[in-house]
Amino acid sequence: MNRRKRGFRAERELVQKLWSRGFAVIRGPASGSGARKIFYPDVVAIYKGNVYVFEVKYRSNKDHIIYLDKEKVRKLKDFAARANAQTLLAVRFKGGKWYIIPLDSQSLEDVGTRYKVNIQKLKAIELEEFIRNVVNNRLDKYINNSAG
Repeated sequence: MNRRKRGFRAERELVQKLWSRGFAVIRGPASGSGARKIFYPDVVAIYKGNVYVFEVKYRSNKDHIIYLDKEKVRKLKDFAARANAQTLLAVRFKGGKWYIIPLDSQSLEDVGTRYKVNIQKLKAIELEEFIRNVVNNRLDKYINNSAG
């Protein structure tokens, strides 16, 4: 299976997991299409009025390093600001669990035209813990209350 199809599959898997736990969720209609005029995040999830926009990554290796294009992150944060949403990175490694990381100044290391996110160095939480925290309104320990 090619990289693009694996990415689509990962996005759909995340959507299904969040939906099954009570979130209203949609996968971006042009996610990964290179849409230029309007930016669509990979996944948007809403729970009781709280909005979360996700950049979704799937990796077959266990490198624990993710690189994100700076312009894409800027557009994701702009989208999040318009929706008063949190910006998050959802990562799943082959055969492993989902991890959620806030996309903020603490998680993004500037390396030229991209940002580097080192999953092992951050306080990434597993998807199930993220969901429990959102459902129980305890996410303030994990993410500040401003839009990403």
